Amino acid sequence: MNVKSKFLAGTLLLSISATTYALLRPTNSETISEKKEITSPKTIIILPLGDKLSDAFIRAVHADIKKFLPTVELASITPMPASAYNRVRGRYRADSLIHWMSRKANPDQIYIGITNVDISATKGNKPDWGVMGLGFQPGNAAIASNFRMKNKDQFWKVAIHELGHTSGLPHCPVKTCFMRDAEGGNPTDEEKEFCTKCRSTLIKQGWRL
Repeated sequence: MNVKSKFLAGTLLLSISATTYALLRPTNSETISEKKEITSPKTIIILPLGDKLSDAFIRAVHADIKKFLPTVELASITPMPASAYNRVRGRYRADSLIHWMSRKANPDQIYIGITNVDISATKGNKPDWGVMGLGFQPGNAAIASNFRMKNKDQFWKVAIHELGHTSGLPHCPVKTCFMRDAEGGNPTDEEKEFCTKCRSTLIKQGWRL
């Protein structure tokens, strides 16, 4: 191979190498796009409702939620709103409670009410179905109650489940996932973690997982 041929071959090799590197290396726009997938989570406002929650219980819920979300604030204990009370059944409407809290929330806030009173919501053809929690999906308010729980130490799982709904997560078919449907029972003993799919969605929204 003469000098000219060697020069042309070398130039071609450099050109091919540069092209290959350009194809494999992510562009600045791709890198920026990936970073934008993770959004800053909103501030979680824990609102204790009613006058029967202990300070120890409230502090424990606050600490548990902070393990999952970076910005969590604790509001003062607030009386249950009379407008949400169902006198016929002697319990509070969860849907009324989350609408009431939704009106309190600023654009960068999500409210979660915690209580130990009985709450209910409409489910299918049942106009007043007792529930452990309810949350907008997605939205800025949720409610969780320990009234139906035997093991109140696992209340944080109900709270995290409802906050998952506010982040847009539906119920999950994975039985060990925090987002499984209670289906009228209390499966918190079987819930171990967010499944891979739910976890991935929440990480993109800034959850600590």
